[in-house]
Amino acid sequence: MSRRVLALAVLTGAALLMTAPVSGAAQAAGISSADAVAAHAAAAGLQDTLVRFFAQAPDAHGPVSVRIAPDAYPVYELSPDFVVGKPGATPGDFAYFAVPARASDGRTATLWSVRGDDGAWQVGNIASGDVEGAYARTLPTGAQLLHEPQVDAWYAVRDGRVTPLSENKSAVTVADYQRTVSARYADKLPGSAYDRDGEAGGYDATSQVMPRGDGGPAPSSHDTGWVPLLILAGVLAVSGAGYVLHLRRISA
Repeated sequence: MSRRVLALAVLTGAALLMTAPVSGAAQAAGISSADAVAAHAAAAGLQDTLVRFFAQAPDAHGPVSVRIAPDAYPVYELSPDFVVGKPGATPGDFAYFAVPARASDGRTATLWSVRGDDGAWQVGNIASGDVEGAYARTLPTGAQLLHEPQVDAWYAVRDGRVTPLSENKSAVTVADYQRTVSARYADKLPGSAYDRDGEAGGYDATSQVMPRGDGGPAPSSHDTGWVPLLILAGVLAVSGAGYVLHLRRISA
Protein backbone atom coordinates (compact mmCIF):
# COMPACT_ATOMS: atom_id res chain seq x y z
CA MET A 1 0.00 0.00 0.00
CA SER A 2 1.40 3.41 -0.96
CA ARG A 3 1.95 6.12 1.60
CA ARG A 4 -0.75 8.23 -0.03
CA VAL A 5 -3.33 5.44 0.13
CA LEU A 6 -2.38 4.71 3.74
CA ALA A 7 -2.69 8.38 4.70
CA LEU A 8 -6.06 8.68 3.00
CA ALA A 9 -7.29 5.50 4.71
CA VAL A 10 -6.30 6.84 8.12
CA LEU A 11 -7.87 10.19 7.34
CA THR A 12 -11.09 8.55 6.21
CA GLY A 13 -11.27 6.47 9.39
CA ALA A 14 -10.76 9.54 11.56
CA ALA A 15 -13.39 11.47 9.65
CA LEU A 16 -15.90 8.65 10.02
CA LEU A 17 -15.31 8.54 13.76
CA MET A 18 -15.78 12.28 14.07
CA THR A 19 -19.01 12.30 12.04
CA ALA A 20 -20.50 8.91 12.92
CA PRO A 21 -24.27 9.34 13.23
CA VAL A 22 -26.12 8.70 16.46
CA SER A 23 -29.64 7.31 16.16
CA GLY A 24 -32.64 9.60 16.26
CA ALA A 25 -33.63 8.03 19.57
CA ALA A 26 -30.29 9.05 21.05
CA GLN A 27 -30.50 12.57 19.65
CA ALA A 28 -33.97 12.95 21.13
CA ALA A 29 -32.47 12.14 24.53
CA GLY A 30 -29.84 14.85 24.12
CA ILE A 31 -26.97 12.55 23.10
CA SER A 32 -25.05 13.74 20.05
CA SER A 33 -22.42 12.34 17.70
CA ALA A 34 -19.86 14.53 19.49
CA ASP A 35 -20.83 12.85 22.77
CA ALA A 36 -20.30 9.45 21.18
CA VAL A 37 -16.84 10.48 19.99
CA ALA A 38 -15.86 11.82 23.42
CA ALA A 39 -17.28 8.74 25.17
CA HIS A 40 -15.32 6.45 22.86
CA ALA A 41 -12.14 8.49 23.34
CA ALA A 42 -12.47 8.06 27.10
CA ALA A 43 -12.64 4.30 26.62
CA ALA A 44 -9.77 4.24 24.12
CA GLY A 45 -7.56 5.93 26.70
CA LEU A 46 -7.79 2.88 28.98
CA GLN A 47 -5.93 0.40 26.81
CA ASP A 48 -3.42 -0.44 29.56
CA THR A 49 -6.20 -0.80 32.13
CA LEU A 50 -7.96 -3.27 29.84
CA VAL A 51 -4.82 -5.36 29.48
CA ARG A 52 -4.65 -5.60 33.28
CA PHE A 53 -8.39 -6.34 33.44
CA PHE A 54 -8.00 -9.37 31.17
CA ALA A 55 -4.74 -10.45 32.84
CA GLN A 56 -6.34 -10.50 36.31
CA ALA A 57 -9.49 -12.38 35.25
CA PRO A 58 -9.91 -15.92 36.65
CA ASP A 59 -9.78 -17.41 33.13
CA ALA A 60 -6.58 -15.59 32.11
CA HIS A 61 -3.88 -17.66 30.40
CA GLY A 62 -0.96 -15.31 29.97
CA PRO A 63 -0.36 -11.88 28.44
CA VAL A 64 -2.78 -10.54 25.85
CA SER A 65 -3.13 -7.57 23.56
CA VAL A 66 -6.41 -5.68 23.38
CA ARG A 67 -8.38 -4.12 20.53
CA ILE A 68 -11.04 -1.52 21.34
CA ALA A 69 -13.86 -1.50 18.77
CA PRO A 70 -14.67 1.77 16.98
CA ASP A 71 -18.27 1.65 18.22
CA ALA A 72 -19.98 3.48 21.08
CA TYR A 73 -23.53 2.20 21.60
CA PRO A 74 -25.98 4.34 23.63
CA VAL A 75 -27.68 2.27 26.34
CA TYR A 76 -30.83 3.27 28.20
CA GLU A 77 -32.08 2.02 31.57
CA LEU A 78 -35.73 1.79 32.59
CA SER A 79 -36.98 5.24 33.65
CA PRO A 80 -38.56 5.69 37.11
CA ASP A 81 -40.74 8.46 35.64
CA PHE A 82 -42.00 6.00 33.05
CA VAL A 83 -42.68 3.39 35.72
CA VAL A 84 -45.01 5.75 37.61
CA GLY A 85 -46.65 6.93 34.41
CA LYS A 86 -45.43 10.52 34.40
CA PRO A 87 -46.85 12.30 31.32
CA GLY A 88 -44.33 12.50 28.49
CA ALA A 89 -41.87 10.07 30.11
CA THR A 90 -40.10 7.68 27.74
CA PRO A 91 -39.34 4.04 28.65
CA GLY A 92 -35.62 4.63 29.13
CA ASP A 93 -33.22 7.23 30.49
CA PHE A 94 -29.79 7.39 28.87
CA ALA A 95 -27.31 5.55 31.10
CA TYR A 96 -23.99 5.10 29.27
CA PHE A 97 -22.19 4.46 26.01
CA ALA A 98 -21.06 0.85 25.66
CA VAL A 99 -17.67 0.46 23.96
CA PRO A 100 -16.73 -3.17 23.17
CA ALA A 101 -13.19 -4.53 23.47
CA ARG A 102 -11.63 -7.87 22.54
CA ALA A 103 -8.50 -9.53 23.83
CA SER A 104 -6.15 -11.41 21.52
CA ASP A 105 -7.28 -14.72 23.09
CA GLY A 106 -10.90 -14.06 22.11
CA ARG A 107 -12.28 -12.83 25.44
CA THR A 108 -14.46 -9.74 25.36
CA ALA A 109 -15.29 -6.85 27.66
CA THR A 110 -17.34 -3.66 27.54
CA LEU A 111 -16.33 -0.25 28.80
CA TRP A 112 -19.17 1.94 30.08
CA SER A 113 -18.54 5.62 29.32
CA VAL A 114 -20.60 7.99 31.44
CA ARG A 115 -20.80 11.75 31.65
CA GLY A 116 -19.22 13.07 34.84
CA ASP A 117 -20.52 15.91 36.99
CA ASP A 118 -18.15 18.26 35.15
CA GLY A 119 -19.62 17.22 31.79
CA ALA A 120 -16.52 15.27 30.72
CA TRP A 121 -16.89 11.65 29.59
CA GLN A 122 -15.15 8.98 31.64
CA VAL A 123 -15.24 5.22 32.06
CA GLY A 124 -17.52 4.26 34.92
CA ASN A 125 -17.13 0.48 34.70
CA ILE A 126 -15.51 -2.36 32.80
CA ALA A 127 -17.77 -5.39 32.43
CA SER A 128 -16.96 -8.78 31.02
CA GLY A 129 -18.63 -9.83 27.79
CA ASP A 130 -20.12 -7.99 24.83
CA VAL A 131 -23.78 -8.07 25.83
CA GLU A 132 -24.66 -4.52 24.82
CA GLY A 133 -22.82 -4.74 21.51
CA ALA A 134 -24.45 -8.07 20.63
CA TYR A 135 -27.93 -6.63 21.09
CA ALA A 136 -27.12 -3.20 19.62
CA ARG A 137 -25.89 -4.76 16.39
CA THR A 138 -29.31 -6.37 15.88
CA LEU A 139 -31.34 -3.18 16.43
CA PRO A 140 -33.53 -1.87 13.62
CA THR A 141 -32.55 1.57 12.35
CA GLY A 142 -33.64 4.28 14.78
CA ALA A 143 -34.37 1.88 17.64
CA GLN A 144 -33.25 2.50 21.22
CA LEU A 145 -31.49 -0.20 23.25
CA LEU A 146 -33.34 -0.47 26.57
CA HIS A 147 -32.23 -2.46 29.61
CA GLU A 148 -34.53 -3.44 32.45
CA PRO A 149 -31.87 -4.15 35.08
CA GLN A 150 -34.04 -5.77 37.74
CA VAL A 151 -34.71 -8.78 35.51
CA ASP A 152 -31.72 -8.23 33.19
CA ALA A 153 -33.97 -7.98 30.15
CA TRP A 154 -33.12 -6.14 26.93
CA TYR A 155 -35.48 -4.48 24.48
CA ALA A 156 -35.61 -2.52 21.24
CA VAL A 157 -37.84 0.56 21.48
CA ARG A 158 -39.09 2.07 18.24
CA ASP A 159 -42.28 3.53 16.78
CA GLY A 160 -44.27 3.14 19.97
CA ARG A 161 -43.44 -0.53 20.43
CA VAL A 162 -41.16 -2.45 22.79
CA THR A 163 -39.63 -5.63 21.37
CA PRO A 164 -37.90 -8.13 23.70
CA LEU A 165 -34.38 -9.01 22.58
CA SER A 166 -33.32 -11.38 25.37
CA GLU A 167 -36.57 -13.37 25.39
CA ASN A 168 -38.56 -15.00 22.61
CA LYS A 169 -41.67 -12.90 23.14
CA SER A 170 -43.78 -10.69 20.91
CA ALA A 171 -43.52 -6.92 20.81
CA VAL A 172 -45.93 -4.88 22.92
CA THR A 173 -47.02 -1.28 22.79
CA VAL A 174 -45.24 1.25 24.98
CA ALA A 175 -48.50 1.68 26.92
CA ASP A 176 -48.70 -2.07 27.62
CA TYR A 177 -45.06 -2.14 28.68
CA GLN A 178 -45.67 0.78 31.04
CA ARG A 179 -48.48 -1.10 32.72
CA THR A 180 -46.21 -4.14 33.10
CA VAL A 181 -43.31 -2.29 34.73
CA SER A 182 -45.69 -0.23 36.85
CA ALA A 183 -47.07 -3.43 38.33
CA ARG A 184 -43.54 -4.69 38.94
CA TYR A 185 -41.87 -1.60 40.40
CA ALA A 186 -44.26 1.27 41.19
CA ASP A 187 -44.30 0.33 44.89
CA LYS A 188 -40.52 -0.11 45.03
CA LEU A 189 -39.29 3.33 43.96
CA PRO A 190 -37.10 5.54 46.19
CA GLY A 191 -39.14 6.83 49.11
CA SER A 192 -41.52 3.88 49.08
CA ALA A 193 -42.11 1.60 52.05
CA TYR A 194 -40.11 -1.03 50.16
CA ASP A 195 -37.21 1.41 49.98
CA ARG A 196 -37.53 2.55 53.63
CA ASP A 197 -37.46 -1.07 54.80
CA GLY A 198 -34.15 -1.55 53.01
CA GLU A 199 -35.44 -4.24 50.68
CA ALA A 200 -32.85 -4.50 47.86
CA GLY A 201 -32.13 -0.79 48.22
CA GLY A 202 -35.33 0.27 46.48
CA TYR A 203 -35.33 0.97 42.78
CA ASP A 204 -33.46 3.74 41.01
CA ALA A 205 -32.35 3.09 37.46
CA THR A 206 -30.37 6.28 36.99
CA SER A 207 -28.51 6.99 40.21
CA GLN A 208 -25.50 4.87 39.33
CA VAL A 209 -24.14 2.44 36.80
CA MET A 210 -24.00 -1.00 38.36
CA PRO A 211 -21.46 -3.71 37.45
CA ARG A 212 -22.41 -6.68 35.30
CA GLY A 213 -21.03 -10.18 35.64
CA ASP A 214 -17.43 -10.19 36.80
CA GLY A 215 -16.82 -6.65 35.63
CA GLY A 216 -14.06 -4.84 37.45
CA PRO A 217 -14.50 -1.69 39.50
CA ALA A 218 -14.49 1.69 37.85
CA PRO A 219 -11.00 3.02 37.20
CA SER A 220 -9.86 6.01 39.23
CA SER A 221 -10.76 9.45 37.91
CA HIS A 222 -9.96 9.75 34.24
CA ASP A 223 -10.52 13.25 32.94
CA THR A 224 -11.30 13.22 29.23
CA GLY A 225 -12.22 16.84 28.65
CA TRP A 226 -9.13 17.33 26.50
CA VAL A 227 -9.58 14.21 24.37
CA PRO A 228 -11.82 15.72 21.63
CA LEU A 229 -9.16 18.41 21.12
CA LEU A 230 -6.50 15.74 20.65
CA ILE A 231 -8.71 13.90 18.16
CA LEU A 232 -9.22 17.11 16.20
CA ALA A 233 -5.50 17.80 16.27
CA GLY A 234 -4.84 14.28 15.01
CA VAL A 235 -7.29 14.68 12.15
CA LEU A 236 -5.68 17.98 11.15
CA ALA A 237 -2.22 16.42 11.34
CA VAL A 238 -3.24 13.48 9.14
CA SER A 239 -4.94 15.86 6.72
CA GLY A 240 -1.73 17.87 6.43
CA ALA A 241 0.35 14.76 5.89
CA GLY A 242 -1.99 13.52 3.17
CA TYR A 243 -1.85 16.88 1.41
CA VAL A 244 1.98 16.94 1.52
CA LEU A 245 2.15 13.43 0.03
CA HIS A 246 -0.26 14.53 -2.68
CA LEU A 247 1.91 17.54 -3.58
CA ARG A 248 5.06 15.40 -3.69
CA ARG A 249 3.41 12.98 -6.08
CA ILE A 250 2.34 15.83 -8.38
CA SER A 251 5.81 17.40 -8.36
CA ALA A 252 7.37 14.04 -9.14
